[in-house]
Amino acid sequence: MIHDANNHRFFPVAKSFLSQVGLAETIAAAYDLSDVRCQLIAAFMRDVYRVSSGEQRYVFFVYRHHQRTLDEIEAEWRFVDYLAGKGIAVAPAIVTNQGEYVLEFSAPEGIRYGVLTTFVEGQHLRQRSSVEAVKTYGRLIAQIHLLADEMPFSLARPANDIKQIVNRSIAAFAAEVPDHPEDLAYLQRCAAIILSRLEALPQEKPYYGLIHGDVIRANAQVADDGIVTILDFDLCGPGWRAYDIASYLAVIRGLAEESIWEGAFLDGYEQIRPIPAIEREALPVFEVARHIFSIGIPAMNVDHWGSAYLHAFLDQSLAQVREGMKTTL
Repeated sequence: MIHDANNHRFFPVAKSFLSQVGLAETIAAAYDLSDVRCQLIAAFMRDVYRVSSGEQRYVFFVYRHHQRTLDEIEAEWRFVDYLAGKGIAVAPAIVTNQGEYVLEFSAPEGIRYGVLTTFVEGQHLRQRSSVEAVKTYGRLIAQIHLLADEMPFSLARPANDIKQIVNRSIAAFAAEVPDHPEDLAYLQRCAAIILSRLEALPQEKPYYGLIHGDVIRANAQVADDGIVTILDFDLCGPGWRAYDIASYLAVIRGLAEESIWEGAFLDGYEQIRPIPAIEREALPVFEVARHIFSIGIPAMNVDHWGSAYLHAFLDQSLAQVREGMKTTL
């Protein structure tokens, strides 16, 4: 049990939800806003709140305790600011009246951090797909890769270490799904194959550098006028550029118009940055890594999301790994 200053006893908390009324009051004071209202709209890797102040709308992210360090969060939003300054459509953070990116909250489980950001009109690319929107998404990701190599400062961000991503995902699967020994053994064999294939891939510019880290359709917001805005840089960090490309390709596999969406994205990307042969050959390997990650993410978050989310997509994700391995082998 945990004791507070008044000797009350609390059971240990894995994750709390901050009071929406309390958040509204804190945001109003920190950003000099009035008539602030907060509404929780999602609670996955971060808690996401819709914030309104009169006619103005914003988005407020609350990070879990120990999810990211303060330096890592500030680096994420510095990168977003840098991209915005270069003309990339992103949703930058709004600084407090003290000039800070981040608010700090003393929650029952420990310190949590929050960031207020720009609200972007539109719908996710998943809901508003078109060839032109997908091409634009590809172009923007390529531009981000090129601009990252030109950035005049460094950022303290965790690397998208594929070996670690794959091994942690499989370890989480083993812990949460102990009654699937054959699937576990298969994933371990897959990991050995794909990780060996990546050993020869250069870990230097232009093949390797700062990437978005989560290039999926939900992270591209398409407005009524067709403008595509890149969202959610929570996984940005050093990594292979091919991993970003493959992350998008992995999520469209099995769709009725898969070939159209693949062609549009790659066409858009290569309008800005031609894909070197060594990267193109590695794309199927990275796709398998991403499918394994899609198993690992819900497995690593069972304590927060529950096990139903993991099991709802487990068979589909395992099938995607098997299908992807056909190309890899």
